[in-house]
Amino acid sequence: MKKIKEKLKRLLKYWGFEDIESEIFATLMTSDGLTAEEIANSIGYAYSTTVNSLNSLARMGYIERVRKQRKFVYSAKIDFVKIIEQEMRKISSMLKEIANDFKGKISYRKKFSKLAQKIEEALKYIEKMGA
Repeated sequence: MKKIKEKLKRLLKYWGFEDIESEIFATLMTSDGLTAEEIANSIGYAYSTTVNSLNSLARMGYIERVRKQRKFVYSAKIDFVKIIEQEMRKISSMLKEIANDFKGKISYRKKFSKLAQKIEEALKYIEKMGA
């Protein structure tokens, strides 16, 4: 689970999440819901800093919080796999368009077509894993 969490954090940082936000979101994606205190202890940030980031992520719609026995429990709200699939489809489509636009430069067209094909293969793999 630790490897998965690390890879998720890298991906989230790549997409523009701050360090603490990527830590929190990756932690919530690999758990069944945690309190702010549990999250703070897990990621090694101060409780107040963690709560501020949790509130920010909740406002953005990435996480949700539910009151359970006098405490808020936080969980990931977004289906991250679907987002990745959508982004990969967009990229694949753009690469195919670029490949078609390279009329005179066959070597470029082949490179872009090959890259689009690899993305399609990755999408099929993701879909297979989710099934």
